[in-house]
Amino acid sequence: MKRGTLIAVLAAIMVMVSSAMCFAAGGLELKSSYPEDGQKNTSIENLGVKLQFSNPINSDEAKATDESLFAIYDEEGKTIPIKVLFSDKSDGVVLVVADIDEGFVAKNNSDYKLVISGDLVDNEGNTLGADKTITFRTYNQRVNNMVNMAMMFVMFGGIMFLTVRQNNKKEEEEAETKEEPKEAFNPYKEAKRTGKTVEEVMAEQAKKEEKLAKKKARRKKSSEPVHEKKIENCAELLNNVYHVHAPAPVSKEDRSIEALRAMRKAEAKAAKAEKEAQYAKKSRKR
Repeated sequence: MKRGTLIAVLAAIMVMVSSAMCFAAGGLELKSSYPEDGQKNTSIENLGVKLQFSNPINSDEAKATDESLFAIYDEEGKTIPIKVLFSDKSDGVVLVVADIDEGFVAKNNSDYKLVISGDLVDNEGNTLGADKTITFRTYNQRVNNMVNMAMMFVMFGGIMFLTVRQNNKKEEEEAETKEEPKEAFNPYKEAKRTGKTVEEVMAEQAKKEEKLAKKKARRKKSSEPVHEKKIENCAELLNNVYHVHAPAPVSKEDRSIEALRAMRKAEAKAAKAEKEAQYAKKSRKR
């Protein structure tokens, strides 16, 4: 009898512990938020917080109860108009956003605070138990605009610098190639200046003009575009490539296997004869 009583007591204790653990496991918790608590440089265009709870919150009863249990406060402690959106597809997702239809305009570089009441319930009636607070700060739009303007000025300044540099380089090249007007050569005047005969002066001038002409020709040749050399017969440069001496036959009789084989043999024979002729020609030169 005592043994049976002891077993019953132990069984009751185990049931109570299991029930307590099940009740604790089914409690409502806030798993995550975006932005996170204390986050800075958040958007001011769509001010709001996305919440992820541990249990579904999308039944009609839970929505009616929880809609008024969220509030967002500005730096002065005033509540701003909000919309509470419950997700029917993702369990436990709630979106609390500022209601711009009510004329709300978020301030840049300002602190906002979302407060969630501890009375928040899920679809099973479990409550959050304690209030939750999430603070976040919007980014500084003025600083962001200044940084963008500075980057724009740097970019345009770089473009202007490169443009001016290219123009100056082009002008220098044109100045180098441009010929300055020279005074007409007077052999008698040059002979009188140097004390040489007219024939010697004219001979020296002819050499100078010849050198100048060669220099101009070299400069012109170096500035001309390089034209690719056209290969007339690729069979001379590539292995296993044969020069076709005649177009392929088009009639049905000429397209037979025997005709094609005969044509290939004739082409191979002609190529061999051509190579032998070239070899003999080279031998004679040696």
